[in-house]
Amino acid sequence: MIDAVGQKRTADRPAAMPGPDNAQPPAPGNAPRAGRDWLDIATFLIVLAAAAGIAALMFAQYYSAPDLLWRGFHHDRNSHYSFGLDLALAVRSFDPAWFFGELEKAKVWPPLHGLVLSAVLLIGGIDHRLGIVPSLIGWVMTIAFVWLIARRLFTDRTSGLFAAMIAAIFTAASPTFRLISADVMLEGLGAGLSAAGLWAYLRAEAKPDSRGRWRLLALILTLLFFHKGNYWGLLIAPLAIAYASEHWSRIVAAARPVWAATRGRAVLKATAGSPLLILAAAVAGLVAFLYARGPTTLELFGRSVSLYPPENLLTAAYALVFLWWSLTWWRHRAAIDRTLGVAGRAVLYWHLTPVAISFLLPHRLSKFLWFVGPANNTDPNSGPWQGLQFYATVFADGFHQAHWLAAVAVVLALVGTIAIPRLTPGTRAVFLFALLAWIGVIIHPQHQGRFMSTWVFAVWICAGVGAGVLLSLTGRWLSPLRRGAIAAVLTIGLLTVHLLTPVPKAGAAYALQDAVGPSDLELIRPYLAELDGAHEVAVFTTFGMSKLFAWVLRERCRCHMLVPDPFLAGVASHEAARDAMAERIAQSTADVVVIIDAPRSRDESPSFGWVHAKMVGIVDAMADQTRYLRGNSYALPIGEATATIWRRR
Repeated sequence: MIDAVGQKRTADRPAAMPGPDNAQPPAPGNAPRAGRDWLDIATFLIVLAAAAGIAALMFAQYYSAPDLLWRGFHHDRNSHYSFGLDLALAVRSFDPAWFFGELEKAKVWPPLHGLVLSAVLLIGGIDHRLGIVPSLIGWVMTIAFVWLIARRLFTDRTSGLFAAMIAAIFTAASPTFRLISADVMLEGLGAGLSAAGLWAYLRAEAKPDSRGRWRLLALILTLLFFHKGNYWGLLIAPLAIAYASEHWSRIVAAARPVWAATRGRAVLKATAGSPLLILAAAVAGLVAFLYARGPTTLELFGRSVSLYPPENLLTAAYALVFLWWSLTWWRHRAAIDRTLGVAGRAVLYWHLTPVAISFLLPHRLSKFLWFVGPANNTDPNSGPWQGLQFYATVFADGFHQAHWLAAVAVVLALVGTIAIPRLTPGTRAVFLFALLAWIGVIIHPQHQGRFMSTWVFAVWICAGVGAGVLLSLTGRWLSPLRRGAIAAVLTIGLLTVHLLTPVPKAGAAYALQDAVGPSDLELIRPYLAELDGAHEVAVFTTFGMSKLFAWVLRERCRCHMLVPDPFLAGVASHEAARDAMAERIAQSTADVVVIIDAPRSRDESPSFGWVHAKMVGIVDAMADQTRYLRGNSYALPIGEATATIWRRR
């Protein structure tokens, strides 16, 4: 039969899973149906309460000893917390210039996480012990939507509840996923938004003529994009492929009359001859030439003008294409809207348009393309084969408490794949997400275990589907009551196994959490009182740079203290570090300069030249200058370090 959008449904493919979102009006006296609906709701509330309770315990554990998390001087958590803190302080001090200035800087890492964190700090108080709250919210969201997604894939209630419980247990029990979701990182909230987007797509597919459901999906995808671009890319691609495969006949049927009515060849000719597109192509060609040529400068009116990197030119080329599309849409918006249909219009206006407008900001498009592309690579020797081995190890050692549990999850997911045609509409999107996301992280040259965190839940949903399929096969010879009893026993058994199995130590390593050593907060706490009242403080170390000092100082004063980033990268020698430092000091406007000399730092980074033999040149340069007077020195418990305070004359 044909549904409202022309999609064929076969007898072995149910129209949709019954439930609160798409339940049919019950017949009079149909009490058992209502009872089963209440069972779904009650089970979900139990899962949600359990997830919230575990998250509360995770928060209490961190809150009681927060210093243990802040180990890893170059860790991204310092930058993420610093950004959210700055936004919160800007609001508290009624400083819109500071607030919007920080938002404008959010190019590599979009602003959503910082905005959520700033809201938490404004409500709960300026305290880094609240820094993990956004990630914990994402962790609870992930478990909740994992349950809802797995349940939605089955029309049979017993099998659906069993699948949902198995998927939720795998998700909640994952060591690495739990640790990284109790950190000041983007992965926790990213996983929650990704799971919400997948659920919203399934919900929209169940009622494809609902404008509200497609708009909800579009809004969630927009939030995910402004949270982090690579998480968005891993989800948007499988959703687009799944939708096209589900509705291909309708898409073709809608496109044919439009093509015939507008004489497609004439449209192509007019497009190819558009002055805006021709100019955009010329600018794009110049951008490609400059990237191939390398650093390039021009003499203009006696001044040297740098054209490299050509990020502004790339934005200009994109702006021309954007203007062409805007004019085209304005002239033909009625035909475009009619062709796109309900789903297409929602995605265009509530998702693609905000994303497209954001790329008009200077450097936003170039930073996005660099971040998600192959140029963002710290290991030039990595490749797909190394990626496959690495992520298989991470999956087994970090995201599961035992190798055999990882094997069980994979086998169950493969079983679930076989049953895709018999499950509810949109099911293939879940399996495509798990498959394509895994391929995506493997082929990207930068490999980190945390990159699995925002999509690995889809593998566990597939595993839950496999478990539900196996249980459904027993329906031929077992009564519903016995099937329910078997499902309950197996669920309790899996939960017990996870509770009794020791947490692997590798989980912390893949979550990038150092388990030993003093807190990095000890690099600044001993002399904090000396910095009170300063307007600008510059901190230089012999082992690199970090946002640690900025957020600690601003959190203490609750003010916009200037703490510039003294970026000294690519240091080739002791002399190079000394000369660069001398130049910085000669131009410095800081009231106070702090020099941290650590001969045995655990945070040295040779790839940036941040090793003591080279970076000690900054200590020599400071001793030779005369703008700042030497003050007190403090012994620090990290790397035999010493912090010295210098005050401007």
